[in-house]
Amino acid sequence: MTAPIALPTSRARRVLGRLGGPAVVILLTAVMGFLLVGQLRGTERFRRRLEAESEGDLTRILASLNTEADSLRDEVSALKLQLVRLETSSARDQASVDAADDELRALQVLAGSVAVSGPGIVLSVEDPRGAVGYDTLIDIVQELRDAGAEAIGVNDHRVGAASAFANRKGGVSLDGTPLAPPYRIAAIGPATTLEGGLKIPGGAVDVLESLPGVHVEVDRSAKVDLPPLDHPPAFRAARPISSPS
Repeated sequence: MTAPIALPTSRARRVLGRLGGPAVVILLTAVMGFLLVGQLRGTERFRRRLEAESEGDLTRILASLNTEADSLRDEVSALKLQLVRLETSSARDQASVDAADDELRALQVLAGSVAVSGPGIVLSVEDPRGAVGYDTLIDIVQELRDAGAEAIGVNDHRVGAASAFANRKGGVSLDGTPLAPPYRIAAIGPATTLEGGLKIPGGAVDVLESLPGVHVEVDRSAKVDLPPLDHPPAFRAARPISSPS
């Protein structure tokens, strides 16, 4: 191998600038010749040194170089394999994190602890005579859940997994909150399926329309917004304790 030829430094260039053109050419030629001679001498010394070695020594040198090259190739292969394992492990870990996040989000929506938006339907119930009881609202919510509703709300109040309807003077209550007609029952999920579930013969719509003075409308919506529960449940989870030393 030959050493790279050094170029003049900025200080040297300033000195050369003060010299005349021919002098600069002569000086640069001399410097280049000196460097080339030095490189040739170094190469020549290395060649002579190899020529001075015996055949056995040259064989050992070559074997050593081959061994070192093989070792470096093995190291490169091991590092590449390690990189692939790390990338695979990172991708697997990220996939697990994403799956856990999706599951957590689904459980939060089911529990009603977070606000949620999405396509769905809105069932509007006009009930001027107060003919709709809590049991009718329970049936509507149950039919929506059976049809695949992901989240349900009544009069802007979220219905959770542990929510309860009850009769109340002048209307119905949801989790202790009074609900006065008209009722607006919103559900997020596949709109076609949800509407079909409500309109099956003998289903919720037929029951509502059979009540005196009740008028029902079912509208599909590209975006239904539902708030979280007024009083989200508080969960208590067990934690492992460290074993006594």
